[in-house]
Amino acid sequence: MNEADQLDFLETPGAERRRPRFSWGNLALLLGIVAVAGVLGLQLARQNATQPTSGGAPDFQLTRYDGGEMRLSELRGRVVLINFWASWCPPCRDEAPDLQALHEVYKDAGLVVLGINILESSRQKALDFIDEFALTYPNGEDIGQFIANLYRVEGPPESFLIDKQGNIKRFILGALRFDDLSETIADLLAD
Repeated sequence: MNEADQLDFLETPGAERRRPRFSWGNLALLLGIVAVAGVLGLQLARQNATQPTSGGAPDFQLTRYDGGEMRLSELRGRVVLINFWASWCPPCRDEAPDLQALHEVYKDAGLVVLGINILESSRQKALDFIDEFALTYPNGEDIGQFIANLYRVEGPPESFLIDKQGNIKRFILGALRFDDLSETIADLLAD
C-alpha cells in the first residue's frame, strides 16, 4: 500500500480538493507583521548606533543659563570641549573641578568648555550644581534632549573634544580628568 492509498480515508468522498484562498484578513496580518518587523529593526538600528567619534560635529544652538545663546558652528577656529552632565550624577560631580581647571588654564588660548545639562529634574538643581563647583564656563539645558540625541548620548557624563575646524577629535565616556586631556588640548590649540 502506497502513501496516497493510506491517506484516502481522510478525504470525504465526492469532495473536491480546494486551494486555500488568500483573504483580506491574511493580507492585513501579513502587513502587520511586516510593520512590526520594520519598527523593531529601526529601534535595533538606533540602539546599536554609537556616539560620533570622528568627522564633523553636529551643529546645535544652546540657550545658556545666563540667557545668552551659543551656536557650535560660531565657535569654529576655537577648540571646544562639550560636556553632557547632570547634577545627580556622581561622576559628573567628580569631573566638575577638572572641567573648571581646563577652562581656566586654556580659555585665553582658545578653548571653549561648554556644559550641557541633560536629564535634570529641575533648573534650580542645575544652577545649584554650577554654584557649588563655581563653574564659570558656559552651561545650558538641553530641553527635550535634542542635542543629546544629535550626539547619541546614553547618559552623563559624556564629552566630545572638537578641533578648530569643527571635527570631533575625541569622545570621552565617563568622568574626564585634567591630566588625561591637557596635552591633547594643548596640541589642538597649537594647530
